[in-house]
Amino acid sequence: MFDDLLGREHAAGVLRSQIARAVASHGGLVLVAGEAGIGKTALVTGAAEEARARGALVLGGSCWHAENAPGYWPWVQVIRGLRRAAAPREWAAAEEAAGPDLAILLAGTGGAGAAESFGLHDAVTTALVTASQHRPVVIVLEDLHWADTASLRLLQFAVQHTWFERLLLICTYRDTEVAPPEHPLHALMMPLVAKATTLALAGLNADEVGALMARTAGRDPGQGLVAQVHRRTGGNPFFVEQTARLWHGGGGVGGIPPGVREAVRRRLGLLPEHVVALLTGAAVLGREFHRQVLAATAAAPVAEVDRLLAHAAVARLVEQRPSGRFAFAHDLVRETLYDSLDEAEQRRRHAAVVRALDGAPELADRVPPADLARHAHLAGGELDAALAVELLRSAAEEARGRMAFEESIGHSRKAFELAAAVGPRRRILAGLDLAGQLGHAGGPVHATDVYEQVADEARRLDDPELMARVALSMYQSNGPIFRTRLGRLNTELLQHAHRRLIGEPQGRPLPAGEDPDTLERIARELSIRSAVLARRGQDEDALSFSLWARHDTIWGPGTAAEREALTAEMAEMARRRGNADLEHFATALGWVALLEQGDPRYLEQFDAFLASVERMDRPRYHLSAAIDRTILATFQGRFAEAEEARARLADLMRHDDREELALFRNHMCWALLQEQGRFAELAEQQVSSGAKGHPHPELVAGIDAAEQGQVAATMRHFDTARAACYPRHVEALWLRFQAQAAALSRDPELIAAARAKLAPLAGQWAVSMFGFDISGPFLLWSGLLDLAEERWDDAVGAFTEAARSADRLLARPWAARARLHLARALLGRGGAGDAEAARVLLRETAEEAADLGLRNVAEQAAAALSEPRAAAPERNEFRFDGRVWTLRYAGRTVHLPDAKGLRDLRHLIGQAGQDIAAGRLLDPSGEVQVFGGDPVLDDEAKARYRQRLDRLDDEIDRAAGRGDPAKAAELDRERAALLDELRAAAGLGGRSRRLGDEAERARKTVTARIRDTLRRLDTHHPELAAHLRATVSTGTVCTYHPPPGEEAHFRL
Repeated sequence: MFDDLLGREHAAGVLRSQIARAVASHGGLVLVAGEAGIGKTALVTGAAEEARARGALVLGGSCWHAENAPGYWPWVQVIRGLRRAAAPREWAAAEEAAGPDLAILLAGTGGAGAAESFGLHDAVTTALVTASQHRPVVIVLEDLHWADTASLRLLQFAVQHTWFERLLLICTYRDTEVAPPEHPLHALMMPLVAKATTLALAGLNADEVGALMARTAGRDPGQGLVAQVHRRTGGNPFFVEQTARLWHGGGGVGGIPPGVREAVRRRLGLLPEHVVALLTGAAVLGREFHRQVLAATAAAPVAEVDRLLAHAAVARLVEQRPSGRFAFAHDLVRETLYDSLDEAEQRRRHAAVVRALDGAPELADRVPPADLARHAHLAGGELDAALAVELLRSAAEEARGRMAFEESIGHSRKAFELAAAVGPRRRILAGLDLAGQLGHAGGPVHATDVYEQVADEARRLDDPELMARVALSMYQSNGPIFRTRLGRLNTELLQHAHRRLIGEPQGRPLPAGEDPDTLERIARELSIRSAVLARRGQDEDALSFSLWARHDTIWGPGTAAEREALTAEMAEMARRRGNADLEHFATALGWVALLEQGDPRYLEQFDAFLASVERMDRPRYHLSAAIDRTILATFQGRFAEAEEARARLADLMRHDDREELALFRNHMCWALLQEQGRFAELAEQQVSSGAKGHPHPELVAGIDAAEQGQVAATMRHFDTARAACYPRHVEALWLRFQAQAAALSRDPELIAAARAKLAPLAGQWAVSMFGFDISGPFLLWSGLLDLAEERWDDAVGAFTEAARSADRLLARPWAARARLHLARALLGRGGAGDAEAARVLLRETAEEAADLGLRNVAEQAAAALSEPRAAAPERNEFRFDGRVWTLRYAGRTVHLPDAKGLRDLRHLIGQAGQDIAAGRLLDPSGEVQVFGGDPVLDDEAKARYRQRLDRLDDEIDRAAGRGDPAKAAELDRERAALLDELRAAAGLGGRSRRLGDEAERARKTVTARIRDTLRRLDTHHPELAAHLRATVSTGTVCTYHPPPGEEAHFRL
């Protein structure tokens, strides 16, 4: 039956219905057509079994592909089969009805003259009709494409004269072989096709190929392998089975099984020689090719190529595609043709393809750059190496535009290998291109290997400009991409390139040292000098690299104006040179530089950027545009649009698994949630993604805590952050967090340090991570510091200008935040009309925030409005003017001379809730010296303590995110106890404290002078003395920790 056939359900159903009709009433003709191996025999075998099961007499015959085959050979087999299979009574009746002419076939001696006789046709037909009177008859004739003409004429006669008898004729043939009009059987087959029900069998689909492979090999082949076999075989069942057997035997599926090769060669052998020659040339072009390109490489008129391709299409060796393109029916046909050429001829032909297309620029859009690069690479020594390298470089750039990064790396790797034949300079440049791509794709180990090779070659070449380019490339890769410390190799190369390229002008000493600041200075100076030399030599390639290097090495707060000029020059240069990548990214970073300066023209630049993306129309650029749309929509408070853009972005990135891009994407998600105050979702995100979810988790976690007013958590993350060394492109985010932490802590030293860094940046915006993060105007964070120190006028001025700047940039969320803080500053200042102005601001801000969806801003504004109006309370003070201390608390003010105990208390009050080591209070600028004795804790114990502290930090954050303050407090107490143990066992520099050392002296000294100061306050200010006794603890570590609800905010 048909049960074991794959992909032939429709054909089997047609045959079933034809057999059922023949059994019930009358038959007809069914032609089963298809290429060799497509499954015609398997299908008609199932039909024969079906017919026998229904009681039919099944007879069969096959045509013989040989010149000495006797005439009527398939019919001889049919009649002999009738004589064997029929019952004696049936055969006698058929033989009697047919008459003496039937004996000619039974003898197998029918000649050509006899073959054409009407009597013989009538005898055979009569015999079969007579047999069908007793039971239905099904005749199966195979391979009609090999039939003699007499057999086909007899078939025509039988079809015409048995239509209403219970006689069904089922025939198979290769329609591709008899389709050409010049084929000797074409004229005889066409009338049969017109009368028949034709079943044209096509290749199996991918699922069916997988099932057939599994059945043949006895194991699951996997989707990737199935797709490869389907592409190579076109779904031909015979080819699939042979390939599966090759795979099952341990071979690969890339070869051509011997039986398949012979089948393909037989098909090709039926074609005229000039068609095979053209197809051989097409096989060099690839599986898919354009008719005009084939004509150019074959040096033949397009009309002649079209005619020959039509012949091949009729033979189903090629398929026509839209826009003048053709493709081989399957890879095995192309590979058989290609393998007919020896290796030397293959190289010559690939080189000829490149030369033909190089001389026909009008065909440039007909051949993908990847195909041209393949020809250049396979041409080997037959093609100029410089041309091959350039074609591979162009293919790599085009692949990057399609976000086919693995393909791009493959082209670049081949270019790197071939470039050795061009010269050391070209090889170094090709190596830098490859290493940069490997770095961006997340392969630092492989990138480092390539960097080491090009660094060695640059040293041997001793070209200062090229050496600087290698050093700067490595510096950019090690810094912003991998976020790792610079290796020794890069440090040495930077310093060596600096000595060779710049030297010591006017006696200025060379920068010395390996710290990040020194290396950054070296990189900056190298980029400037390289640009000067490139301009002088009119080398635009070197100039564009130098400008990019300068742009990236200076990125950070305060450099936006220079970066604006750099991106404008690069964009103009790119348009002049036709460098799409350079134009795209220069335009993208140009709008960021304008925004960073608070310039509303950034919107014009952003629109120009989007227009260029549409004009260049590359997937990679559309991804970049989707990123920037998400950033800008978030910045302007269009959060619904930002979510939609982020969804489109996720779709565009589904095949891009670069770690670098995933980290930036996570940051955009954080910014979108954080801007709206969706802190519960942020906490869930941090738990699910862990430390790998963001390149600098302590910064975003600390900002989240600061936004929610969580002092202890903020300072915990701040302690981690200030021990880190951030790259310049993250510095603005760090400055924001530094200002928020300082303002929350009210520590005068932290506030002063933050204010000093923010002061030069007034009027600019905090932009980090190459534009992925926009953290508001710097004036907003300066104002927050003023607010913490109750410098009301300065705070009002800073917040007012911050709100105006946000309005100019259409940054509604930042304008709302600035006005919320402005209202607080006005309430704190308490001047004439300030309270009413503040309430107006709060109402407007609450409405604006609610409209935008800024949950935390709306809640804070509403809470401030609901507070009853009251006269501003008298401020507590704990200030020293250099001569006298002013202490105000609970309505009483006293003035005292300086004392070390008062300094200790101010330090503790300024860092409320924080544990301060007694040694730090004793000597704020140094550390306690360590003498003799055994360590209090050994290294293993301290390591375990620190591991437990790390786990406690995560658990405290999760508890806070769940809204479980009790659990968070319990964990925090455990953390504090562990910290006490560690601090008691270590000095400020991290060295182990030893029993009986100076830490004990610090504890005793600080405790004694604080107690002395409190005793003095008992006399001069008993209320303050009582408050401090209740809230200050002393010992190895000291703390000012007022109970919740009893905080006393002091002006320090």
